[in-house]
Amino acid sequence: MEKKYLNVLLLCLVLFGSINYQAKAADQARSYAITHWGNCGGSTRVWWDDMCMAWRKRMDSKGWNVWWNNFHLVKISKFTDPVYAAWGKDNGWSGIDKGHASLICTHGGHNSNGWYGVMHTQENGECNLNVNQMKIGPASGGRMRFYHMSSCNSVRWNLKTKWFGPASGKVHVITGFHGYMYIGRKYVGEYRDLAKYGYTSKGVGKVWMDKMHHVDHWYNAWKTVCPISLGFGNTASAASNAQNERYTSRWSNKTPYWMNYRWKSKCNPNGGPKLPK
Repeated sequence: MEKKYLNVLLLCLVLFGSINYQAKAADQARSYAITHWGNCGGSTRVWWDDMCMAWRKRMDSKGWNVWWNNFHLVKISKFTDPVYAAWGKDNGWSGIDKGHASLICTHGGHNSNGWYGVMHTQENGECNLNVNQMKIGPASGGRMRFYHMSSCNSVRWNLKTKWFGPASGKVHVITGFHGYMYIGRKYVGEYRDLAKYGYTSKGVGKVWMDKMHHVDHWYNAWKTVCPISLGFGNTASAASNAQNERYTSRWSNKTPYWMNYRWKSKCNPNGGPKLPK
């Protein structure tokens, strides 16, 4: 009788462990960060991987599976969809679209095509990832619901519609910055809070707006930071409601016919014009 009860107990422990593992592996958070650049060039930013890591570790504490690539491993093929280039591997084991939520931390700029992100090392003759190479979400063979960019001008106001292209993969929310954003010790906690509050309290897009915005006060080194959050959906209402989706929500994937955007009224950053009222 005692042996029978012992066997039942062991079976329960095995099943419980399996269930916990499956629950944790059901969603994955991925981050990609560079602090020192290789042959693609870029000014050193020693705290950038800490910012990415703070978000990733808090996602881990919430039960998500986590995965990351840093420094020389951050190359363009991991962000490029094979529908646009044969060498694209964004759906591969090290690609950004394998994560249900992903964060990239790198230098960014903009041109007529929209944002471009600077990679660590040249690959396939290219250093700069651009929006025309991206298609993120389940419609393109990926998984992503939330895509975050800790990168300057990643969602520049007058170029925000350029994100319709990557969103055609049915990603739910895209977040970034209009103008310059900044890197340093005091910003680390904000990325941790993004994971903390985006998990249970309210929509990820809204948390991004709350936590990443700064006005020009002494505690922010007199820099104004202007975050922008984009929600996508098959109707105007669905796109607006996407801003309410939490990391745990697992809402259905919708064709991105509409885009909803949130911004801080009259936010006036370095590196970009003042936002509208």
